[in-house]
Parts: sequence; C-alpha cells; structure tokens
Amino acid sequence: MTIRPMRVEDVLAVHDLNVLTFEALDISMGVEPPPRPDPAVALPRYRNLATTDPDGAWVAEEDGEVVGVALALRREDVWGLSLLLVRPDRQSSGIGGALLARAHAYAEGARGRIIMASPDPRALRAYSRLGLDLHPYVAAVGTPKPAAPPAGVRVGDATDIPLTETVDRHVRGAARGQDIATLLEMRQTLLIVPERGYAVVNTDGAVRIVAALDDEAAADLLRAALARATGRVELETLTAKQQWAVAVALEAGLELRINSGGAMFTSGDVGTFTPYLPSGAFL
Repeated sequence: MTIRPMRVEDVLAVHDLNVLTFEALDISMGVEPPPRPDPAVALPRYRNLATTDPDGAWVAEEDGEVVGVALALRREDVWGLSLLLVRPDRQSSGIGGALLARAHAYAEGARGRIIMASPDPRALRAYSRLGLDLHPYVAAVGTPKPAAPPAGVRVGDATDIPLTETVDRHVRGAARGQDIATLLEMRQTLLIVPERGYAVVNTDGAVRIVAALDDEAAADLLRAALARATGRVELETLTAKQQWAVAVALEAGLELRINSGGAMFTSGDVGTFTPYLPSGAFL
C-alpha cells in the first residue's frame, strides 16, 4: 500500500470510491442508500480540491487501484476535512489512520479546525483523538408542507460571492469564495437575502448550506430552500446552536430524530458557527 498525493486523473476513482463506501455504510446501518449522484455534477468537488489544496489531498493505492482518500482544505487559516474514505474491504487496516495523519498535517498552524463526521464509530474515535470539541446533532426529516418562499429571498449567482465571503467570515471564521464557485459549477442553486445571508440548494431542494448574519435571515433562507423541495428532505446537522433551524423544520412539518451517530468537531477560531448549517464537502 502506498500513500501518495492525489492527482487530477484520480477524480473518477475517488468519486466511485465515495459512492461505494457510503452505500456500504448505509446498508450496514439498515438505511436505504440515496440515488447515486451524477458524476458530472460531483467531479468538480474532487478536481478542484486536488488543485487548490494539494497538501491536503492524498490517496492510498494498492495494485494500481485507489483504496482510500483524504481531502482537506484550508481557507484563510481555517482547516477542514472534506473527505476521508477507505474501501470497505480494506477498512481497519491502518489505511484510514495514515491518510488522516497526512491530511491533518495540513492543519499545522491553522487557527481553526472543522470536521463533519459520519456515524462510523471508527471515524468518531479518530477525530476525537485529534483534540477537537465534539458537537452531536439531530436530524429533521420528512416532506415539507407546501409553502411559498419568503419574498425577501432571491436566486443568486457568481456576483454574490463577495456576500458569501462576508457571511462566512462571521459564521465559520473564514471565507471560501472559491468553494462557492465550485458549488455553482456543480449545478447547485444559490439563494440570497441581500446583505444578510445565503443558502445553497441542490436541484431537488436538498439543503447544502445555510449561513447568515442573523437568525431571521437564516430562517427565511431555510424556508426558501424547503419550498423548493420536490420530496423528502433531511437536515442532518442540527446542533444545539441551531435553534432557529429547529423552529423552521417543525414549522415545515418535519420530524426531529436523534441522529445515528454523526457529529460536528471544531476547535480554535471558527466564527460564531450560528446561524449556520454547514456543507459536508466544504465545511
């Protein structure tokens, strides 16, 4: 087994590994895996991180095949772990720990660190040992009640990225305009409350990010996102700080459920972290 820097030509193998690994995790937990993402939509995430953050992008290779990957990003000296995966048949063999060590070395000297953990007990254990604070979360799930979007929310575009940078410095301690641009490249929709906040939603209304300077703007953005939903939604990362989101979820008819083990990990200067529903890919 070899740990080496990720290359752009690895992106399809990394995507396939991501799909395979999370499907296996869902099945092991008795959960039906979601539909597989369109590679054309998903690949910009991996390609751009391998390009912008080469010191945080690593793969494990065996017999010419990618069997593990770690992707970390660093924006304005706030580090985040975007992805850590090992092929199911090679887990618990030391590969994940070796990849995490390489990715976490990229955090050296960072003023803040963020990790969003899957429910995998091995991941939770590994991240806890890095010295970050653990923040459990609950989920809100269901089909939102039909509702008109709030009047103060509009669809945004790349010209709104400076606003996202201002908001992100407040809620997560660092801007990440290049990552918002990547999400737009991934055919996500940007929603804007002028001068106050933004959200990113998928084509089916799945919520990717909500971030704002105040709870009222965040609530309107979440309402607008839920109004676009075409079916069942799941807000997976409701920590104790996000009471505004809990209220909107209940208003929309969603059910609160104890999450099956996932958690947020943070340390250092990561902003207020509220009102904020973070991105799993870009934290």
